[in-house]
Amino acid sequence: MPTRSRDTRFLTVAELAHGAGVDAHVVRFYARAGLIRAARYAANGYRQFVPLDVKRIRFVRAAQSLGFTLTEIREILRRSRLHTTPCPLVRDIIVRRLIENRDHLERVRALQDRLQHASERWAHMPDQVPTGDTICALIEAVVDESPTSPPSGRTLRPARSRVG
Repeated sequence: MPTRSRDTRFLTVAELAHGAGVDAHVVRFYARAGLIRAARYAANGYRQFVPLDVKRIRFVRAAQSLGFTLTEIREILRRSRLHTTPCPLVRDIIVRRLIENRDHLERVRALQDRLQHASERWAHMPDQVPTGDTICALIEAVVDESPTSPPSGRTLRPARSRVG
């Protein structure tokens, strides 16, 4: 049963999780991430939250479903707590994300086309044992048709070695 103090109802992690429709570990994670804060700690050390945190968790989940990162959501919540509208920020993020997603989809479609072309071409090629001059005849058959940079448009960099 939730405790009462000064007409304020407090919720345990389990009660908050149940009310928000998430697992308790999600509540704990959001608390560690600074998305919600315990209103107080009970004598037994348990964190206690206010009913408004149910709405906050539901908000976080809705924002995540739209592709907002936890950092972005934290900033939206911060602005809201300061009674500053987060709407311009939200619009800017969504517009940027739409552009990023379109670019990503174009790269994925181009990759799909290359994969389809390679698959069709390879269906009629026999398996070959590598010689000293070849590695994989299938990939080498399309190497002249492939772009010279990775599909993401980024150049490949050698892996950094760690000095311990």
